[in-house]
Amino acid sequence: MRSLLILLFCCNFLLSCDDGDVLNVQLDFDKNLTLCEPPASSNFILYDTKNDPSESLTLLFPDNAQAQSILYPTVSGNMETMTINKSSVRFIYRTYNGDPNDYICEDIPDANVSVNENYEAESGTANFMSTFEDDDNDGVPTALEFDGDTDGDGIPDYKDSDDDGDNVPTLNEKPDPNDDGDLSDAQDTDGDGIPDYLDTDDDGDGTPTRLEDENNNGNLFDDLATGAAVARFLDDTVFDTYAVTFVRPNAFRRTFRINVTLEDIDLTILATDRFELGTYEYF
Repeated sequence: MRSLLILLFCCNFLLSCDDGDVLNVQLDFDKNLTLCEPPASSNFILYDTKNDPSESLTLLFPDNAQAQSILYPTVSGNMETMTINKSSVRFIYRTYNGDPNDYICEDIPDANVSVNENYEAESGTANFMSTFEDDDNDGVPTALEFDGDTDGDGIPDYKDSDDDGDNVPTLNEKPDPNDDGDLSDAQDTDGDGIPDYLDTDDDGDGTPTRLEDENNNGNLFDDLATGAAVARFLDDTVFDTYAVTFVRPNAFRRTFRINVTLEDIDLTILATDRFELGTYEYF
């Protein structure tokens, strides 16, 4: 059994030997970490599992101010370090006789699942890199709008779901009609060289788009002049101005990524100078 377990670790570990040689060994976990949150104030557990054979890697650490800054960063690129001490911060490799996902986070584990082998690191260091990325999901790649604030509302375009502030969401102004990442074919209703998603007067009739919302409900597509086939803000033959008070609330998604790397880990059956445990991602 001992020799088999050593072979199972053959994936992404650097095994340090007494003679100074370093063997490249592999551990085929997918490195997509999952988080067990504490029920009140106890511990967090970041873990990775696999089946056939059933195994897990778990990193346990206390719910404190440092853990909060790691898992819920306010500054992207935050780096933190914890010392593994087999007490408050623990790193464990286990094998099971069933699906480990039915065991790790449960207060009462599945009675049909039990731990076959347990190896815990005596010492080592856990390094955390916490980053986040904001995206307004408006159909324009973040890289192409990262530095701009077209409507001057203090919200950069990459986090602004209505880049030109005309109350028509950028996505609905067809910035990339064929979704190929090339914005050269963005919709430009009045042909003035300014795509609709950056144009405050889409049809070029002299009336700002946002003021053509006749019923002041924030949906400019339902405001059509009598007998017209297109909405007022896209129809240059009508240019009535309305008292519009509606302001479209902004929305964007922030994706967090917590990358965990372990150093100087000793699990009794093997030791490694550096091991990438994986990344926990959420939004």
